[in-house]
Amino acid sequence: MKKLISIILASVILICIALFALKNTDEKLDLINPLVKREWSYAEVPHSKDTEHLSKQELMDIQDYKDIESYNANGQKNNYLLDFKGHSPSEKYVEIDHKGKWVYFIEYISQSEYEKMIKQ
Repeated sequence: MKKLISIILASVILICIALFALKNTDEKLDLINPLVKREWSYAEVPHSKDTEHLSKQELMDIQDYKDIESYNANGQKNNYLLDFKGHSPSEKYVEIDHKGKWVYFIEYISQSEYEKMIKQ
């Protein structure tokens, strides 16, 4: 019985170590990893003031945000980059609900809200 408990405990410890080591390496792993917490972050994204003159493909490309630098609710820079899709090409600042690199959704915010959150 002691041997079985030791094996189970060792397995749990190894799984926890593996999850910690894989933290923020892949968004799908972050989604199921219990060591990664869900949080809000803030970022500045590429935008276009003149969206009327962009083609449909250019509009889609400008809203496919890749390698976006974000800041947590305390104003500290996150140590990973986020990838997500947008829905308003003229907006510049976003609030991101995410768990590690897994993005649940974004919401566009004003410049004053963004500056307030990253300067805390």
